[in-house]
Amino acid sequence: MKNKNLVITALFIFLAAGLFAQKSNMPQNKKCNGMSMNIPDLTEAQQTQIKEIRTATMKEMLPLKNELKEKQAHLQTLQTADNPKMNEINSTIDGIGVIKTKMAKNRAAAHQKIRKILNDDQRIYFDMHAGQMHKKMMQKNHPKGGMMNNMNK
Repeated sequence: MKNKNLVITALFIFLAAGLFAQKSNMPQNKKCNGMSMNIPDLTEAQQTQIKEIRTATMKEMLPLKNELKEKQAHLQTLQTADNPKMNEINSTIDGIGVIKTKMAKNRAAAHQKIRKILNDDQRIYFDMHAGQMHKKMMQKNHPKGGMMNNMNK
C-alpha cells in the first residue's frame, strides 16, 4: 500500500511538473516585451522610441537602485546593532523614502513619454495594461513576493 501511494505521488508530481513546463500558448510576438507591452499596431519608429526611453530610464534607475540597496543594507545593520540609534535609523529610512520617490518620478516620466508617442487606441491599451507590466516586473525582481514578505520570514 505504501509503495502504491509513493508511485501515485510520483506520477502526480511528474504530471504536474509537465503542466508547468508547458510553453505559453501565446505566439512569440504577443508576449510582453519590456515597456512596449505588446501595444497593438506599433510602428517601427514607435518601437525604437520606446526602446530608447526604456534604455534611458534604466540608465537613470541603476544608480538609484544601487543607492537604495546600500541604504537598505545600512538600515539592516543599524536595526540589528546591540544599541540601535533611532535617530540614525529614522534618517536612513527617510533617505530610502527619498530614493523611492525619485524612482517613482522617473517611472512616471517614462510612462508619460511613452504615452506621448502613442495614438489614442494604443494609449488606452497602454494605460489599461501598465499596472500588469509593473506587477510582472516586480515578481521577476522579487520572486518570493518582494522585500516585505522576505522580511516576515
